[in-house]
Amino acid sequence: MSKENRSEEEKDNKIPVVIPSDAPRIYATGAFGGYTPQDFRLMFFSEEPLQQDAIISSEKIGLKREVQTEVILAPLAAKQLVNWLSGQVNSFEKNFGKIPSPQHKEK
Repeated sequence: MSKENRSEEEKDNKIPVVIPSDAPRIYATGAFGGYTPQDFRLMFFSEEPLQQDAIISSEKIGLKREVQTEVILAPLAAKQLVNWLSGQVNSFEKNFGKIPSPQHKEK
């Protein structure tokens, strides 16, 4: 880690963090988004059945992707998120094993 990165991280560690007990939480099964010259937009979604409260066969269950929230990031924040998330995934895989990539079924 470079001196610049260490000093930024040390500075961030000295800032107190307050996490309210009523802060909203979402569960996401995926994300998509894009960028403009000003910011990055990331939408988190969960996959939900198209039909609910009905008896249907397992072969006919359709899914919809329901956006749970949108996160808008400045370019620097987006880059910091990528670096942080990459480090977290690497640490997870080191502790628990490789996360498998999804297998796409060919029709």
